[in-house]
Amino acid sequence: MQIFKSMLENLKKNKVVDKFLSNSYAVNISILLILTFSVLLYSHLTNLIRLNEVATRSFEVYFDGNYVGNIRDKESFEEVLGDFRDTLQEENHAEVAISNTVEYVSTHVEDSEISTHDEIVDNIASKIEYNILAYGIKVDGEILGELKTEEEAEGILEAIKEPFEMMMEDSEILSLDFAQDVEIVQCEVSKYEIDDAEKLLQYLQKGTTEEQIHVVEKGDNFWTISSQYNLTVDELISANPTVDSELIHPGDELSLIIPKPYIGVRTVELATYEEKIPYETEYEKVSWLYNDEYSVKKSGEYGIKEVDAKIIRENGIKIETEVIEEEIISEPVTKIVYNGTIEPPPRKGTGTFINPLPSGYVTSRYGARWGGFHYGVDIANSIGTPIKATDGGKVIYAGWFGDYGYMVQIDHGGGYTSVYGHCSKFYVEVGDMVYQGQKIAAVGNTGYSTGPHVHFEIRKYGVKKDPGLYIPVLY
Repeated sequence: MQIFKSMLENLKKNKVVDKFLSNSYAVNISILLILTFSVLLYSHLTNLIRLNEVATRSFEVYFDGNYVGNIRDKESFEEVLGDFRDTLQEENHAEVAISNTVEYVSTHVEDSEISTHDEIVDNIASKIEYNILAYGIKVDGEILGELKTEEEAEGILEAIKEPFEMMMEDSEILSLDFAQDVEIVQCEVSKYEIDDAEKLLQYLQKGTTEEQIHVVEKGDNFWTISSQYNLTVDELISANPTVDSELIHPGDELSLIIPKPYIGVRTVELATYEEKIPYETEYEKVSWLYNDEYSVKKSGEYGIKEVDAKIIRENGIKIETEVIEEEIISEPVTKIVYNGTIEPPPRKGTGTFINPLPSGYVTSRYGARWGGFHYGVDIANSIGTPIKATDGGKVIYAGWFGDYGYMVQIDHGGGYTSVYGHCSKFYVEVGDMVYQGQKIAAVGNTGYSTGPHVHFEIRKYGVKKDPGLYIPVLY
């Protein structure tokens, strides 16, 4: 405005102008023109200033608090980060998230001060930090493992279900679900926290990554293997859910780790099956048996019923059965058993001995045999035939004894003991007191044996004697 005042003063000094200005109308017109010119000039200058402010707008970029350059717009820096992200995802075969903090501070700089794309890349390349956008398997609210892709996580959950789907392929499955609350969630983790899919599957199925293997050998079965490792047969079966326990071959590998799975599978199936109906047992008293002896007069027979039921299992183990309908196919037949009334003799040695298998026949006597010496008498009969105590006394052994197979030994007192080898079944236990003629075992073919028989010995102070000297009827 000072400029305009000065111009006005100069114009007044001019005579022509002064004459013009002496006219009040002319003065008003002049002032209007000057004001209009001033407004137009001011507007032009303001626009120039505003255009310059817009043109120089920029941002200082700080990466984890470190200055890395000037940019005109945030999108240009996001493009640089996007390029880095694409490269990292290609290298890791997984989605990644850059974890550095980015701060933009508004400023104004000329074009010459704007950082180039390559300058930005160079400034942040060594500073890039990132995490994997993994897919976690969450069980009852807790993430138990992280994988690179959602497909891997889904594959593990399907693999957990698969053995039970195979086990029940012949059943009518109503539902097959996880026993826990299981979901797949996306989570951000270090690349070092990503799990190996196979190890994570084993961990979720068994509760451990430990492995212990038994390689099946000739003669192995689930019973012998479980006994060898102090397991129950059911525990060995649960450790190998995809293996048929009745059909194993030499070379097969069996897991010995009893599973305690983090993820269980709960199945509900409709099943139709036959079930035995137990029979009742009736007793008839007879005067020709001791009162602790029994003899079957008529065998019992189980009845049969057809059952329609809903069966609920967890990890293949039945936990509940809901019977829907039953139909009896055959009624059970009552078993009738004779029971004696005679008081048994004293459970101690009498000093005399009787034939332990009177219904049998002698196949090998005491004495020289096959280039060696036979220290007993072999009495043959069919497997299961009752073996009786040669005299009363106390059972001092009942179990496996090398070549004798399953063996019973009785102490009769007075230095005498008797031995019964190759048995198939025991009716007494160590510590039992027995009487002469009591059923103690059954004929078998266990141990080193060429056929069903009992190997019978009488010993005096541990020395094996000829049984024929004590029981002449044997010979």
